[in-house]
Amino acid sequence: MKNFSFPNIRSMFVPDPGYEFFDIDLDSADLRIVAWESDCKWLKDCFRAGLKPYVELAKEYYHDPAITKHHKSYPSFKSLCHGTNYLGEASGVAPRVGLLVHEVTRIQKWYFNRCPEIKAWQDHIINQVNTRRNISNAWGYRLNILDRVEQSTYRECVAWIPQSTVGILINHGYVNIDRNLPAVQVLLQVHDSLAGQFPIASAVNYKEEIVKQCSVPVPYSDPLIIPVGIKTSRKSWGECG
Repeated sequence: MKNFSFPNIRSMFVPDPGYEFFDIDLDSADLRIVAWESDCKWLKDCFRAGLKPYVELAKEYYHDPAITKHHKSYPSFKSLCHGTNYLGEASGVAPRVGLLVHEVTRIQKWYFNRCPEIKAWQDHIINQVNTRRNISNAWGYRLNILDRVEQSTYRECVAWIPQSTVGILINHGYVNIDRNLPAVQVLLQVHDSLAGQFPIASAVNYKEEIVKQCSVPVPYSDPLIIPVGIKTSRKSWGECG
């Protein structure tokens, strides 16, 4: 059977004449929220040093300083840690990352020893669900639990905090663009990213202003501004790079 290559569907979306397409995203948004929510010192130090925490964790776990995000073991290791942040159990994570259950169990134990604040944060959320039947995020939005509390409820609540925080953050950027950059057209919001178009005239200024409008502090006691990346193309959304 021949390998099938899927087309880049985003290439179907082209800017209007005289416009440039843009695609912005928030760097490691969910993980940064987990780091600040849990007040994990190691993760926060990594981000402040401009490092990629999952790459650094993989280097440390496999005792291989040559590992980068392009290493063959990196995608599964990143997925494992991401799932672990959201209360993923070894039996559920293992099939998704292509490892044995006992291997995932070992890595999760090591991960929590490296970042114990994350486990404490998870336990705190579970306790809130059990005692208060609600949780809230940094913006003050509350999730009330009305259904029967099951194991899946805890996973959903742990995931809701970073995911809702990021969704609200990108919407703040969307509103800022709409209010302050009337010539910029936002066409799509996808969780931690925005896509749209702006006039080619003064393109450099628009790029800088879009990033500025989306650099919104998340209101923690230790304020967090998630770095904003922007890619553009005068051909299509798929060509943004």
